[in-house]
Parts: sequence; C-alpha cells; structure tokens
Amino acid sequence: MTYALAAALSLISNLAVAEVPPIEKAPTEEAVEQTAETPAQFEEVLPTPSTAYSISDADSLLYVVLVAPEDSKAHDHVVKAADVEGRITWGEAGREISVSFPVSSLAPDLDDMRAMVGFEDTLKAKHQAAVKKHLLAEDQLDGAKFDTVSFTSTQIDKTDTGWFVTGNLEIHGQTAVIETLLTVKEANGVLISTGTFEISGTDFGFAPYAKGPFTNADTMTVHVKLAAAE
Repeated sequence: MTYALAAALSLISNLAVAEVPPIEKAPTEEAVEQTAETPAQFEEVLPTPSTAYSISDADSLLYVVLVAPEDSKAHDHVVKAADVEGRITWGEAGREISVSFPVSSLAPDLDDMRAMVGFEDTLKAKHQAAVKKHLLAEDQLDGAKFDTVSFTSTQIDKTDTGWFVTGNLEIHGQTAVIETLLTVKEANGVLISTGTFEISGTDFGFAPYAKGPFTNADTMTVHVKLAAAE
C-alpha cells in the first residue's frame, strides 16, 4: 500500500472505462497530483482540548485520478465524490477521522475536474454516463451490493512534516489499512485536512478494467480535502 490518505477514499482504482473515441493522453503524474490548496490564513493545529467537527460536503473535495498505462487506449479519468459526510475529533484528548460517501454519488470526468487536474479534453455527457455505468458494474465497485465507501482512522501521530494517519478504508465490501500524511489546519472554528495517497483495486477485491486494448492501471491516486466545522 502506498504512503499517503487523505481520508477516504478509492475509491476506485481500476475505474471501468467506456470505449469512447481516444483523446490525447493526459500530462505526467506530477501534473495531476494537485490537491486543493489550504488558505494561507489557516494555522497549523496545536494540541488543545479535543473538539468535534462535522464534515461539510459543500466545502470538501474528494476525488480520484486514474492514469491509464502508456500502452493502453483507455482514457485517463478523474472521479469526484459527493455527499461526503463524517466527523473529525481533534485535540489533546484524542484525534479521530471518520468519513464516508455513497458510491452512487461518484461523478466521472466532469469538465471542471478534468481541467483542474490538467486533462486537456472533455468527455461528452453520454460518455461520462457510460464510464459511471462501468464503474458501478458488478465486476468493479458493484454499487448495487456495496453502496458506501468509508474510512475510519485508528491512529494519528504528529511528525515533523504533518500528521501521520493510519486507518481502515472500506471499498467494495473489503477493508485495507491505509497510511498517509495529512496537513491539518484550523481557523475560526473550521478544520481543514488535506492529503494524497494511492490505492490499488486488487487490494479491495476487483481487478483493473480490461477489454481489448482498453486497460486500466491497478493503482490510482486519491486526493482529499476535508473541511469540517464545530
């Protein structure tokens, strides 16, 4: 398992890809590793009595980037999660992160998301719908049977560069241990946690999508920004 979280979530390596006309290959991985920036006015959280924060879906951003192998004719994809909910407890008395979202909320290849991660072209609405259909299919996320992706931390430790988070990520009804480094900052009662980590679909019981020359990589990059308020 690759070093990094960012609270939820898979989601989703091996996103099933609809066979739409090939588009220009996306930029390098460096170009897509863009986690939402934390406002400069936010300060690094110092130990205080623990406070419970509720995660705001409207102010959070959780998405997965899947870059196809160089020899594949599949498209690169970005999939955004919605209806994100959960709680963050933070302070001297204890720290815990719990977050989840329904797989039905996953939105593949929205125009603004593709632009944000550096993909040069867009996909038509019918192609976005086809990607989602494959994504939720029985041989991938199996959304009809496993309707939720969730993450719960088991340990959070302070390091020189941030907060090292260990926890259980559940996708496709299977759980894997995730480790990642988070930046956690607070201002005016709002807690912002950001991070990036990689996952593999095979760790959650499903193989990369493959159909002829259209194949996906097993690994994907999860980007997380969780905004939570008291």
